[in-house]
Amino acid sequence: MGGCKLACVKATTRQKWAARVRAWRGSGQDAAGFAAGKGFEASTLRWWASQLGREVPLRIVPVVARVSSAAPEGSLVVEVGVARVRVTPGFDGTLLAQVVRALEGAR
Repeated sequence: MGGCKLACVKATTRQKWAARVRAWRGSGQDAAGFAAGKGFEASTLRWWASQLGREVPLRIVPVVARVSSAAPEGSLVVEVGVARVRVTPGFDGTLLAQVVRALEGAR
């Protein structure tokens, strides 16, 4: 794929590998165990996982933010599914985005 990385890959190929990576992460197996007998290599699965992890997600994640009466002033609670994350003033926005993506992927 050279220097173009994922920009030159067809959307259908990217979608296929994104689905495989999600299934692998949800399986609890290591890459070799998940890839066994499926017609692709564990190393390819790991490569796609690393590359897809660098992309900005295109799916909209339903997130509910609310101020909790039990939370310190200025903080809020972000809910993704059944998970709740308390966010306080001065939080790391990049870290919060990663947590939300991880929680959404685990559903």
